[in-house]
Amino acid sequence: MARIRVVREMDQLKQVENKERLTERGAVIDAAVPLILGFVAYSVAAVSTFSIPQLTHARLDSFAIALFTTIVGLLVIGLGYASIVLLGGVCSLSIAGLVSRLTKTKQVIRPKEEKSLPLRKALIEKSHLVYLPLVLFFTSIALGWDIYTADTLRSASIRTASKTPGMLLRVLHSLNFLATPPRAPSVLFSLRLTPALIMITLVSGLTPSIALPYFRRFKIIGINSGPFHSTVLTAVFGSIIGLNILVSLLGIFYNVLWAGAPTSYHYALIVLIGFSLHYSAGTYIGRGKSESIILRKLANGRYDRNRIVVDRTLNPNAEAMELESLLRPQLED
Repeated sequence: MARIRVVREMDQLKQVENKERLTERGAVIDAAVPLILGFVAYSVAAVSTFSIPQLTHARLDSFAIALFTTIVGLLVIGLGYASIVLLGGVCSLSIAGLVSRLTKTKQVIRPKEEKSLPLRKALIEKSHLVYLPLVLFFTSIALGWDIYTADTLRSASIRTASKTPGMLLRVLHSLNFLATPPRAPSVLFSLRLTPALIMITLVSGLTPSIALPYFRRFKIIGINSGPFHSTVLTAVFGSIIGLNILVSLLGIFYNVLWAGAPTSYHYALIVLIGFSLHYSAGTYIGRGKSESIILRKLANGRYDRNRIVVDRTLNPNAEAMELESLLRPQLED
């Protein structure tokens, strides 16, 4: 009997793995549009930046630069996939328990009922590929503006007058993709911005990677607080965005349209659009994997049971919800 049970469990695991593979293949097909648009953005950035007649002395082939940026874009796709699997799948329940413990609240996790029509359900799922690139791009712009204003080394006169900069100032300066290029040609400065653009995109995508796995298959209700996933997004982006985005966009558009922006802006902003598209595509492809990890962790009881209450349809061994009557008005919304 024990052997038969082991064989059945192995068959179930194989079925789950095969289903996850099919889900990821379908996600890749759905993400084809942002993937293609991202590669187009890299080509436009390379041609518009490295084909300027007055900068041909740099001897850089725009095709080679486009190929280089495309390879980096593939890395960004992998970062998006890894972030939602690791942060959203592996770590999010621990983060939810920690946040609930610090705020002395509880989170109730239930499966989301499938009441939507197929078309509406498909549109809701695909909206991930629309709103997330916008969130990443504007958040990256806001972070870039914050770094620009905090970077005291952005000016050559400040660099020569200041003492030896500390480690924090060096890190900020290396991430400042809105800085005016130094004496080096603008095209070379554009290439040096690529690691900073990757890091800014990664930082902007951390919070969405934690929250996104909970929007499709789970219904989360906060007791004495809002739902964990939406509260995290609101708390983080509310402190970063707001008027900050408006101010940063006004400053950038002023520099680009009226103040004679450096050539590096052409490369940085267009590549940042491509990175936002590709990071979002990576998270979309990995969302099903992260949801499966969360389901397994809930089913195995690997969460903070003092702060997270799970429906028995997700974990048969979970305690019965005695708070049903208390939560009934919220559950019926």
